[in-house]
Amino acid sequence: MTNSDFKIRVIADVTCDIEGSIPATKKPSTIVDPIYDYNPKTDSVEAPLSNPDYVTVMAVDNLPCELPRSASEEFGRDLIDKIIPALVISDKDGVIKRASITKAGKLTDPFLYLTDYASGN
Repeated sequence: MTNSDFKIRVIADVTCDIEGSIPATKKPSTIVDPIYDYNPKTDSVEAPLSNPDYVTVMAVDNLPCELPRSASEEFGRDLIDKIIPALVISDKDGVIKRASITKAGKLTDPFLYLTDYASGN
């Protein structure tokens, strides 16, 4: 990274492998503070975006957790805005009917293709 041919200025290390394959990954960053700078000349961590000669590193070790959080929030909003009114007020669009796999202990028409599977075949 100290070679004059090295031009990379930003690295997103999704492995967050400290002291691993990417020498600039010296510590994990966080969702709140996702980046830090790496000084290749001194092999040290510096404040983010503090010098154009440093390499900015994003190494959030729990980054994969962020997708499920946003997906859960979106799913929750859809439940509140679309499903609960269909259950409580009116299912005028047939959302609940279309999503119901069984009724009175039998497969509904759209799910009859599951008959063999449901009977263990």
